[in-house]
Amino acid sequence: MAYKKQIGLAFTGVAICAMPVILPLFPKIGAYAEAEKLKAETYLQAENLRTSEEFQRSRITERAKTSEQLYFSGIAPNTTKLRIRRYLDSSNFDPKPDTTGWGADEVVYVYDSAGVCVGRIENNQWFWKHQYKKACNGRPS
Repeated sequence: MAYKKQIGLAFTGVAICAMPVILPLFPKIGAYAEAEKLKAETYLQAENLRTSEEFQRSRITERAKTSEQLYFSGIAPNTTKLRIRRYLDSSNFDPKPDTTGWGADEVVYVYDSAGVCVGRIENNQWFWKHQYKKACNGRPS
């Protein structure tokens, strides 16, 4: 162990020579750790989004299957909406919309330009709410 001082002095010299390379690395290590953390969070968000999209797709697929089964069984009534432009609901004027073109089993609720229900078309007949009091009952919201 006669050369302790010389070995220590050599290590000190190497450390001094390496300081310009090593010292700038310490802030970069912190920035690298922060970037890796952000990268992991972004990956988790992407996974959550992917899982959510897969869930929505499966839900849409299941709804389509259910709708198709209901259509083929003939259970579900078919309801649609019709909006009459340039007409505001008035008990003085019956709009008398065209009832042709709708299926015999369809129930079509008719709305004025303000979005107020004015009646329905059912079995190709026009039911005006001022003439038939329950014409707008049961309409979808």
